[in-house]
Amino acid sequence: MANENGAQALSRKERERLAHRREIIEAAERVFARNGYRGSTVEQIAQEAEFAVGTLYNFFESKEELYEEVLASLVEEAVSRFRERILAEPDPVKAVEALVELRVALLDEHKGFARVVFQTPMAEHGDASLALPPRCRALIEAAQAAFTQVLARGIEAGVFVDIGAANLVVCLQGILNAFIAQWLLHESQEPVAERVARLRGIVLSLILRENEGGGPCV
Repeated sequence: MANENGAQALSRKERERLAHRREIIEAAERVFARNGYRGSTVEQIAQEAEFAVGTLYNFFESKEELYEEVLASLVEEAVSRFRERILAEPDPVKAVEALVELRVALLDEHKGFARVVFQTPMAEHGDASLALPPRCRALIEAAQAAFTQVLARGIEAGVFVDIGAANLVVCLQGILNAFIAQWLLHESQEPVAERVARLRGIVLSLILRENEGGGPCV
């Protein structure tokens, strides 16, 4: 409701400008996904968005800024969905299951651009996190802190193995990131639902206390 009220408060010109900006960002994601970072140009992105190059420069100064904005928009989308779905879930086990589902869904929806993010920064910087705009890092850190509290509730309830909530977050992230990296390097033909079910089973087998002693997270 707040977003709707905010949108209504904007003038038609402002709404149109925001819509054009979003169209350019979406076009940039498609071009980067097809051509990679180095192979993409502002001219290609303008053509994809059906704007003149000069019009595009009214919104963004460079290809580098466009890449950063695509990355930022995806991080903001992911964090928003994380807060709505995972942090709103009172059951810690269901919250973990929802996180697995969300991570796989996001990968499937944006796998082309995710592959560019995964490969390009690793080659250029050695650390993919260096490619993240500061506002994205802040969002991710806040989300991680909130999820640490979710896992802490699970530990207190005796549901998750007690290795400390912060350690459990690192363990869980490591598992998810390893599978995502594997799927980015070697694209899986397995349906999304099957990937979610398999990864969910692996994660829960490692972090549930009833399985304590049987996995590397313990």
